[in-house]
Amino acid sequence: MNKLVSPLLAAGLLIATAAPAFSHGAWIAERWGALAVVYGHGPADEAYDPAKVKSVSALGEDGKALPVTVEAAKDHATLKLDGEPALVALEFDNGFWSEGADGKWVNKPKNEVPGAKQASHSIKYSIALVHAHGDLPAFPAQPLQIVPLDNPIGLKPGEKFRVRLLLDGKPLEGKEITLDYAGLPELVSEKTDANGEAEVTLRNAGVNILAVSHAIPLEGNEAADKKGLTATLTFVAEPHVHE
Repeated sequence: MNKLVSPLLAAGLLIATAAPAFSHGAWIAERWGALAVVYGHGPADEAYDPAKVKSVSALGEDGKALPVTVEAAKDHATLKLDGEPALVALEFDNGFWSEGADGKWVNKPKNEVPGAKQASHSIKYSIALVHAHGDLPAFPAQPLQIVPLDNPIGLKPGEKFRVRLLLDGKPLEGKEITLDYAGLPELVSEKTDANGEAEVTLRNAGVNILAVSHAIPLEGNEAADKKGLTATLTFVAEPHVHE
């Protein structure tokens, strides 16, 4: 059964003082008639340095790799694909974020911010289901990822499906998954079980963005106290028909 919690927890923050970058996500969505890398927090769609897009890969429904070109603009990046991908995988390195002595966060490592209270290295991972029908191809491995156990495309709002949360390929227990990151980020699933699994309820007939965050402490690192990972799973349940 889904439940409402505070927006802070729903954003996947691990501690009340976590960096604002933890609550931001990156995912792939259609923009200007093409697929693009989107960076934002909830409904916000923000500008970013396209150099933060570290890797993008695509697989067809047969599981074979498809060529992808990242086309960098001034403050965003779009994708050019050869063929119709079943899924597209993204790695977005948002860099180091430090809380200064004044309580403000800056996009710099801790050792470059005098009097810094804390810092994190923020990395975003995402899988977008695009032209996926029937059985899904095997997902490319990512350090943190949400893997659907059944294809959610074609489901109706209110219908349920199960997902598995993986950290370095192993089940991650005890995490709540945000069910509608852009529309209602305070709505989360029950915590994942020992197998990293949770039942989730489809929110939208259109775009769905599931999200989760996890922090890994860094010992003896001058640049950051922790690595903040965020993973999203995106898909359109009922694809729009162009008229």
